[in-house]
Amino acid sequence: MKARAGIGAVALTQNEWFKAQRLASDYYLYVVWNAGEKPSPRPHVVQDPARSLVVDQMVEIVRYIVPAAEIEKKAN
Repeated sequence: MKARAGIGAVALTQNEWFKAQRLASDYYLYVVWNAGEKPSPRPHVVQDPARSLVVDQMVEIVRYIVPAAEIEKKAN
């Protein structure tokens, strides 16, 4: 489920998107716009979002770099 204070785009993680692709029609995206706001919340349910929605893909690379000194310091 994704919730927004207003109305706008929602972001899916890479894992969420891959799961949506893998599960296809068994995957549902729940979005609530105006969550906790007035006017009242607006829920939306989209079945199979990976095949039924046009999305913008944003590539973000996250890596964790462990310095050699840290490895040497903690290694047996």
